[in-house]
Amino acid sequence: MRAGVLVALLLMLAPRSAQACATCIASPFGDQTYTWPYLGLILLPFVLLSAVLGIFAHSAGYRPHVLARRLAARVSAKDDSQIIKETT
Repeated sequence: MRAGVLVALLLMLAPRSAQACATCIASPFGDQTYTWPYLGLILLPFVLLSAVLGIFAHSAGYRPHVLARRLAARVSAKDDSQIIKETT
């Protein structure tokens, strides 16, 4: 009797195969439908950080037209002062 109870208890506590949820079973793509939520959770901190940095930069006076002007001045070719330019 005691052995039968022990066997029944072990059978009840033994792990069984897991069943998929209704969404995974009904989906034709398996669990690939969960790609967008994971992507959103991964990218959310970067989006929030860039928004906060953008607000701080705007408050500090970094405007898009000022940054574009500085970048254009840095990239544009500067004349060499040692080159003599004459036109005849």
